[in-house]
Amino acid sequence: MTEIIRVENLSKKFINKKDKTEVLAVDNINFSVNSGEIFGFLGPNGAGKTTTIRMLACLLKPTLGNAFLNGMSILEDQENIRSIIGFLTENHGNYENLTVKQNLEFFGQFYNIQNLNERIENILEQFEMLDRIDMYAGELSKGLKQRLALARTLIHEPKILFFDEPTAGLDPIAAVKVRELIIKLKSRNRTIFINSHNLEEVQKVCDRVGIIDKGRIKRIGTSDEISKNLWEFRILEIKLKRLSDEIISQLSKLDFIKEIFPINGSIRIHLKDLEEFTPIIVEKVVKLGGKIISVEPIEYSLEDIYVKLMEDSKINQQSGEK
Repeated sequence: MTEIIRVENLSKKFINKKDKTEVLAVDNINFSVNSGEIFGFLGPNGAGKTTTIRMLACLLKPTLGNAFLNGMSILEDQENIRSIIGFLTENHGNYENLTVKQNLEFFGQFYNIQNLNERIENILEQFEMLDRIDMYAGELSKGLKQRLALARTLIHEPKILFFDEPTAGLDPIAAVKVRELIIKLKSRNRTIFINSHNLEEVQKVCDRVGIIDKGRIKRIGTSDEISKNLWEFRILEIKLKRLSDEIISQLSKLDFIKEIFPINGSIRIHLKDLEEFTPIIVEKVVKLGGKIISVEPIEYSLEDIYVKLMEDSKINQQSGEK
């Protein structure tokens, strides 16, 4: 895979206006994002997500470190970087006293776009908003305002898109529409960087995630990669036509099973290695007369991962304070 974003030892300090103390918002972070992927950046409020994305978009200068977008430095190539990125802030930023078309014309003028009117019509058709081209932005629903904001970030056909809480404040139907648009954008080989604390949203659209807390990166990878590092044991679920005490008793004697418990006519088994031991367990269940309906691993959700990381972070912080 081709790397399109590389972050190196990036830090950002702010000065607290009340007591003039330094606040370290982003603390020496390192990661990369591949071309064409949707990368989710997760963390609680105040974790450093928005500060990071604003540095990458050349809106904030880092205190230390550097980052490279398509090979260009955020310290030296800000103008060129801005020409290849689109940035959707948490507040949509539309001019509500201008029409949909006028909003896109205004922002399009910054990029020397040939055939701007044609480009506007094409993008509005893509976003199912062509019939609202002459409506004032202030008359649009929240979901349509967000779609207009997305359209604005794409007006110059950028390679990299930064979205800060793209579905914040939207009703469920509007949020689904925005997520669908984001997935379609990926199919056009754009790289998309999403800041969010909406775990469901990130789980559905992102290829990989980075989890940040108190300015530091906790984990980066797919949900499966992160869960393998967090939990020693994996879960295997076997659904049976009839679950007997004998099956549970005999399986419990196997030394490679850490824990086994019944749930709704199935058994869930904690194992260190699913690939090695699943065939042995299935064979054992069949020999004991069990009629198997299904066998499948239970994956840890992004919510499971996030909660565990935040709990571990809290425990480590408390230990350090003692």
